[in-house]
Amino acid sequence: MKQLILVIFISIFVICEAQTKSDIKPNMNTLEDFFRFENVEQLTSYFGNKNVFSETVYFAEPSSGGKPYLVSEVNFGTTQSILVTWNSNGTEVCQVQVSSHFQDHETGKTRIIPNAWKTKQGLYAGMKLSQIGRINWFPFSFNTQLAKEVENRGEILLYFGWIKKDIKVPFSSQKLVYRYTLDLKRVSDYFPQLSAFTLKSNNKLVKKWNPTLELITIYREGLNPQSVSSK
Repeated sequence: MKQLILVIFISIFVICEAQTKSDIKPNMNTLEDFFRFENVEQLTSYFGNKNVFSETVYFAEPSSGGKPYLVSEVNFGTTQSILVTWNSNGTEVCQVQVSSHFQDHETGKTRIIPNAWKTKQGLYAGMKLSQIGRINWFPFSFNTQLAKEVENRGEILLYFGWIKKDIKVPFSSQKLVYRYTLDLKRVSDYFPQLSAFTLKSNNKLVKKWNPTLELITIYREGLNPQSVSSK
């Protein structure tokens, strides 16, 4: 009888322990906190079924070495929208991404919606370059890459300075790598001859232009979904 009671107690303990682990809810204060989620079910439970849509996508053709990833779209069309990219099984967060540009699938129009999620450094999609400069404390350089064939828009990749510094967080087995993309809209108004160039944030014309941070991408080192060689 004692043995039976012991077995029942152990079974209850195991079940309770498993339930406790699955019910863990991380403190969601920054973008980096999304890497705390252990699986897609936990993310869905946290935000609710109606606020999370997940599907399998390929960032590169399978014939070119592209691998399947599970992508969860959270709070679509709101100031708290975010894309979470998992491994194919939905058991490890590979990347989180937020944008200030929201495209309405019904109308095809793009709206600018500053995103509420911030990085640990205080950056968010929708902030101005001048605001980034104040957070960074000192001038920085960024590289421009125009794509005139697509509505004269391209991207600016920030580099140099602590806002680009890779960060090691306690709950991640790999470093988190940051990529910041600025909206190039109206760049030709200030730099009409520009095609590919490095600019300084304290440049007078750049300050007058004051572009917007459109996209923030954070991924685990070695697990960049856009890279075919990702593990």
